[in-house]
Amino acid sequence: MLEACELSKSYGSNPALDALNLKIEPGEIFCLLGANGAGKTTTIHLFLNFIAASSGSARIGGYDVCKETDQARRLVAYLPEQVALYPRLTGIENLDYFSRLSGHSYPKNY
Repeated sequence: MLEACELSKSYGSNPALDALNLKIEPGEIFCLLGANGAGKTTTIHLFLNFIAASSGSARIGGYDVCKETDQARRLVAYLPEQVALYPRLTGIENLDYFSRLSGHSYPKNY
């Protein structure tokens, strides 16, 4: 489960994410859609504790991403949009490769 409670991030007086409340249950599929600057990447970076929240909290699998970063990160894999390390691999092959690197398995029924 991923959960955000009043999760916010500001850079000076510029809000990048404003009081996000979100709960994604196991088995649910969720997509972040929005224009550039809408807060999609900021949200992901907050969940992975790549950047610190200005306020609020984020949890992955019940683990607080700030206080229990290692435990939370073990439950997810992150593959950014611009992966140019292996351009000859298909999208699925890149996903499989990086999933395995992070200790996850990707179903072979693709």
